[in-house]
Amino acid sequence: MKKLLVLGVAAVLAAACMKLPEVPTLGEVQLPVAAQEEEVWTSTDYEGKPVLIVFMGSWCPYCKMSMPALNAVAQKYGDKAEIVGAFLDQDPKAVQKVAKEHGLNTKVLYNASNVAESMEVSGLPHAVVFDKKHRAVKVWEGFSPTLEQEFDAQLERLSK
Repeated sequence: MKKLLVLGVAAVLAAACMKLPEVPTLGEVQLPVAAQEEEVWTSTDYEGKPVLIVFMGSWCPYCKMSMPALNAVAQKYGDKAEIVGAFLDQDPKAVQKVAKEHGLNTKVLYNASNVAESMEVSGLPHAVVFDKKHRAVKVWEGFSPTLEQEFDAQLERLSK
């Protein structure tokens, strides 16, 4: 019985000493807006609002397939959440062109490679939804025909 007690206490102490994994947070992100090169989007301007960021590339066919889902949730939650397309492209004209061709109605950012790298984006499209405290709550990698429903479910829950 003594051995069990000692083992139990040791297990509790070991667990207390372990570092718990940190929930990724958005932090302060600043990216240029493709529509107006002088404007900069800053994540901290949206504290208290959920944020959905979808990392894309103007050359990426799966990113283009994801744009209708992004448009749908932007139309539905645009006043309750910040929804942005963050392109890895460095050329704002390429981003503007693809956004116009596909009717992307969200805020369109560019030059997001460093931010994508810091968030460990490994494929496109890559979406992350952050809660009102800007803690990551859901990540999507790649295209899925159910993206709109998945985005909608998360934003509905977070925007209450």
